[in-house]
Amino acid sequence: MEQREPLLFKMFPNLKDKVPWIPLLTNFPTPVERLIELEKHFNFHKGQLFIKRDDKNHQIYGGNKLRKFEFIFGNVINKKKKKAIVTSGGIGTNHGLACVALCNNLNPPLKCDLFLFNQPLTWHVQRSLFLYDYFGANLHLSKTDVSTFIKTLFFWIFHRKYDFILPGGSPLFGRGTPLGIVGFIEAILELSEQIKKGQIPEPDVIFVAGGTTGTAAGLVAGCKLLSLKTKVYAVAVYRSFLANVSNLTRNANKALKYLSKRDKSFPKIKISQNDFKLIEGYLGSGYGIKTIKSQNAVDIVFDLEGKEKGFNLDTTYTGKAMAAMFDFIKQEENKSKKVLFWNTYNSNDLDIYLKKTNFKYKNLPKGFHKFFEEVSFQCWQITDCQKEIREDCPAYLNHEYRFWKVTDCLLDDQKQKKAFTELNSVIKLEDA
Repeated sequence: MEQREPLLFKMFPNLKDKVPWIPLLTNFPTPVERLIELEKHFNFHKGQLFIKRDDKNHQIYGGNKLRKFEFIFGNVINKKKKKAIVTSGGIGTNHGLACVALCNNLNPPLKCDLFLFNQPLTWHVQRSLFLYDYFGANLHLSKTDVSTFIKTLFFWIFHRKYDFILPGGSPLFGRGTPLGIVGFIEAILELSEQIKKGQIPEPDVIFVAGGTTGTAAGLVAGCKLLSLKTKVYAVAVYRSFLANVSNLTRNANKALKYLSKRDKSFPKIKISQNDFKLIEGYLGSGYGIKTIKSQNAVDIVFDLEGKEKGFNLDTTYTGKAMAAMFDFIKQEENKSKKVLFWNTYNSNDLDIYLKKTNFKYKNLPKGFHKFFEEVSFQCWQITDCQKEIREDCPAYLNHEYRFWKVTDCLLDDQKQKKAFTELNSVIKLEDA
């Protein structure tokens, strides 16, 4: 792995020995790419659309968490007595999957416990549960996000060799380390270098999904630090008690204060609510809910851009952020803007690990078995598809469980109808 020093340390050398960091990204800087087909689709001829490809910033698992983990895990490894990680999220949490995959990949590996709460069941969730087990996570099931967080906290209190990483790697209600946010201040410094090299013009707007708001807070703080004209539009993909203006502002300022305390030359700047925009109305009735707009955004982007460029969006985070961007670029007053979409979702192929689980869900703790016995999302399981057919079929193991969107099925009409009927009945899209 190429060794590097954070741009933040080059800009403020006094931070080098005072801010923990370890190199984790294996693909940096992550490229920015023009979305020309989307521009054509939306008649966006006066403006420009780009994507920041954080989806492949690590060889095993990409996405926004790895930028946070460079600073968070740097801190964990500095604590010699800490031998394990505990964190929490929904049963399909991308944060949890990134965390356990990274723990497994460290030398020496770290033990990882995940406390998980219910969210709407999808094939993505089932895949994630298999992968947690493959990467060696110890799983604990609870009911709600609040009760899960409390159980995680008590577990940490009584297991002092564990380091507690908050959900999403961001502070909650002002409590917790801002190091994950610092990771995205660093990300803006990386983007600034790409602007200087002419790889992308300075964006007018950055669209990003906002759950615990740490990613967006870092982008906002970074833009203000560098006096960029760019405005961050954070799209709320979690309930308002976390994804709100006050939390985002507080998180950004906490990270800036953390850095200024460690280097007197660091500018004394403060984020206000006017420095960004929080966009609501795309969440649906709750976390993880699939919406019509989100699914539509996922489909359009994959058909026009992702299939060729090798990336996907998801319906929980990036699909909702992209749906908001679509509505933005349709407005006449925005037709000449330069817009950057920050892709926070992993695009690496995880099927090589998934196959090794042999889909034996009973290897999971008993409480998780119900997530596989209640419903199946795989057409090849519903139809008992033969191995020689399914392994050459694009629908096999695909994130998309609407097989009719992905492939021309080779099975007879009766089996296709059976799979279509069963899968169509479990696909619930809210009009949001």
